[in-house]
Amino acid sequence: MAFSSFALALGLLLTGPPDDSAGHLTTKLKSRDGKVHKETRPYVPREGDLVFYDDHSVVWTVLFAWAGSGPPLHMGIVIRRPDGSLGVLEAGPDDTVKVYIIDVRKRLKEFEGTITIRRCKTKLTKEKSAALTKFAMAQEGKPYAVIRLLLQGTSFRSRGPIRELFMAGTYLDRWSWICSELAVAAGSVAGLIDPRAVPSNVVYPLDVVDDHRYDLSRHYYGIDVWQAKR
Repeated sequence: MAFSSFALALGLLLTGPPDDSAGHLTTKLKSRDGKVHKETRPYVPREGDLVFYDDHSVVWTVLFAWAGSGPPLHMGIVIRRPDGSLGVLEAGPDDTVKVYIIDVRKRLKEFEGTITIRRCKTKLTKEKSAALTKFAMAQEGKPYAVIRLLLQGTSFRSRGPIRELFMAGTYLDRWSWICSELAVAAGSVAGLIDPRAVPSNVVYPLDVVDDHRYDLSRHYYGIDVWQAKR
C-alpha cells in the first residue's frame, strides 16, 4: 500500500494532475486602452453549462431569420447522468427528431461547426443536481416539437409582445420539445434560470447566448468560443 501511494505521488509529480478538460475556451477581452485581445483556458464542463451550436446551415439560418432570430441555431445544457458522468441534454441534435443525452466530450468533439459555451458560475447543490438529473432522464427519448417549430414563423406562435402576455410560460411536462425550450426549462429546474423572467416557450438560442434579451449574468459567465484540444 505504501509503495502504491508513493508511485501515485511520483506519477503526479512527473506528469501533473489528471487533465479533466474537454478542449479549450477562447474569450475576447477589451483592455483599458480599448484594444481587444484573446484569452484561452481549458474547458472543464460542469452542470448547468449552456452549449450553443451553429452548423452554418443556409436553410436553417434563413428560417431563423424569418422567425426574427438568428444563429446560434441550436443549444443544449450540461447535466449529470445517474452514473455521475456529464452529458448534454438536447432536443433534436444534428437535425434528429428526439431528445438525447450525449456524452459531453463526444458531442463537442464530433460536432461539425461552431460551438460557443456559457459556463455556469454556480455549483449546484446535491438537491438541485438530483432534480436536474431526474428531469433530464425523464425527457430523454421524447420527440422533437416539429409542428411547434414550424409555427415559429407564423402568428400561431407564443412569441410576440402581445401574445407573450397571455401565452408565455415555462412548462416542465411537455411531451415534445424545441431545443432552447428544453434547455431553459432544465435551467429553471436547476435554479439557474428564473422561469417567470425567462419563459421557456418563447426563447430562441440567440436570446440567451448573451444578456441582450434576458439577463443570465447572475449564474452565467459571458460567451466563450470552444476549440478542440491542441
